[in-house]
Amino acid sequence: MILTGCWDQRELQDRGFVLASAIDANDESSSSLKQQRIESFAYPHGGSPYRLSLQMLRLGGQTSEEGSKKSNGGKTYVLSNTGHSLFEMARDMWGQSSKALWFEHQQAIIISEAALKHAGLAHFLDFFQRDSEMRWRTRIYITPGKARPLLEYEPPSGEPGGLFFTALSRQYGKDPHLPTFRTDLGFTTFDLDNGSDIILPRIEMVDNDVKVNGAALFKKDRLVGYIDEYAVKGQKYILGMEKSALITFECPLHPGGVTVFELYRHHTVLTPHVEGDSIYFTLDIAMRGNLGEATCALKHNTTGRQYQEDARQMFAQEVKRNIEYGRKTAQDLGVDVLNYSRLLKAKEPKTWEKIKDRWDEIFPTIPLIVSVNITILNVGEHQ
Repeated sequence: MILTGCWDQRELQDRGFVLASAIDANDESSSSLKQQRIESFAYPHGGSPYRLSLQMLRLGGQTSEEGSKKSNGGKTYVLSNTGHSLFEMARDMWGQSSKALWFEHQQAIIISEAALKHAGLAHFLDFFQRDSEMRWRTRIYITPGKARPLLEYEPPSGEPGGLFFTALSRQYGKDPHLPTFRTDLGFTTFDLDNGSDIILPRIEMVDNDVKVNGAALFKKDRLVGYIDEYAVKGQKYILGMEKSALITFECPLHPGGVTVFELYRHHTVLTPHVEGDSIYFTLDIAMRGNLGEATCALKHNTTGRQYQEDARQMFAQEVKRNIEYGRKTAQDLGVDVLNYSRLLKAKEPKTWEKIKDRWDEIFPTIPLIVSVNITILNVGEHQ
């Protein structure tokens, strides 16, 4: 048998694997003149407003001489450059690397708030969208601080940082505080192309701890603000994207006692209604799950019919409260991440044609009527 092999074969050790990219505004005051000279290049259009940093995979046996000295001999190192064009910055980094930069295994793109004050999201994603090597499942994060230090972070799990960042976003099903799966390069490009508003996870590093907390909201491609974890959770209820939410309430009879409901299954229907010139939405949610925790359980009969009926009502009230908070947060910022416009366009096309040019004015005023029904399947292994 004759095997032809791969016509463009290149050995792994000859590739420079890019695991993550970070985009910052260039702060020249934070680096020495010598460092500025190394991390830049002669540019005919003047100035270097942006900094692109790349997290590179260090293969086994590779020394730490190449790249950032802050790699501490770990599994990755960081290359950095400044300029206008991300493509030019990446190509100029070949002068810092003995291996061709390869983006096909890139896992995450982190963009700083400071960079987004200079230009919109589309400006920074264009390079990644056009290059055929880029994976559209690459996760996108927004950070209020600098993006480069996140590339230098060494996860306690021992995995390379890029893999750590992409794994974080996959926890959205279990962690109600993480935005939905529509936060990668592919979905974000789809939303940008359609002029839709966008929600992306907010990531932050304090000392040596990294956490995704809340989200960044974009009006088209412009950052308008951040929302907290409670708002993210409420908006996921509206979108029907919540897979395993935890719903809590404080026991009214025993202050400090907390009861927790774990969602297993749900059926969510968000429906637009048009009555003359009035537009409103209804949200009907049926939830099924178990009692996950009750810190005052010894003072109650958790299997009793009255207790479960009271608990169902309390859980439903909390879901409504959370949904109202998430709705109000989005409407106050004027960012339609609730899918209102998509549903209205699909189900009431004639109405949409009349109001689409005034949607930015109408969206913040649209009311939402919520109905929640909760079923407690069991109370676990302990009464």
